[in-house]
Amino acid sequence: MYGSSYYNLALKDIVQGFSKWQLAWLLGIGDIKQRYARSKLGQFWITLSMLIFIVAIGVVYSFLFHQEIKNFLPYVACNYVVWTWLSTSILESSTVFVQAQGYIKQTPIPRSIFALRTIIRNFVNFLHNIIIIFLVFIFMLHPISWNMLLVIPGIFFILGCGFFSSLCLGVICTRFRDLPQIVQAIMQILMFLTPVMWPVSSLSKNAQAIVEYNPMAALMHVVSKPFLGIVPDMSDYILSSITLLVLMIGSGYIFARFRARIVYWL
Repeated sequence: MYGSSYYNLALKDIVQGFSKWQLAWLLGIGDIKQRYARSKLGQFWITLSMLIFIVAIGVVYSFLFHQEIKNFLPYVACNYVVWTWLSTSILESSTVFVQAQGYIKQTPIPRSIFALRTIIRNFVNFLHNIIIIFLVFIFMLHPISWNMLLVIPGIFFILGCGFFSSLCLGVICTRFRDLPQIVQAIMQILMFLTPVMWPVSSLSKNAQAIVEYNPMAALMHVVSKPFLGIVPDMSDYILSSITLLVLMIGSGYIFARFRARIVYWL
């Protein structure tokens, strides 16, 4: 009975957090405005630098992997924009409560609001960076397909995983302050194991298991493939669903069990 109260309080926290989404929105947008205060281009500096990086990598890697630049550059653009959103959401999940310690110590605000704050901030950044994809499509004369509508369910997969990873990693990394560096190192390794800037066809049959059982690749593909006009494989949706379910269960337990201790760990 006592244990169930943890879950009731955690569920109440999440419900209250979503009911106060306007506050999470203001906090997320405020973070972006504060970061780029007095800047003429603001967030678009990141978009511009990412565009230059994608073009440079796309051109170089197209020669390395013997790919046609017309097809390979849109492939890299879609993958890298989505990967940046996905990886940043996970990386910032590790500091979601530490960055909000001023609010947590002073106000009885639902903890889940700060997870939503991170999700909103990164999603808005992603919307800015989508411009890169369409610019590359225009210059490479890449066709637009109705399959692009499948981006929408893929976005919800990443939003869901980002929210639950914020609740899970946020609590754990608040308790153990060395973990954010470990998470960052793991994400750097995963980037090389995920087909962000290299084609899956460059791998041997046996090595393709790296992609088939990589949840990060599946989450990336359910958004990047529809941008390219490709319907994601059912295996991508299955692995993304499993990843979301595991994060939901794991974060549900961790957030419920240790939510009340966050303020003492800050």
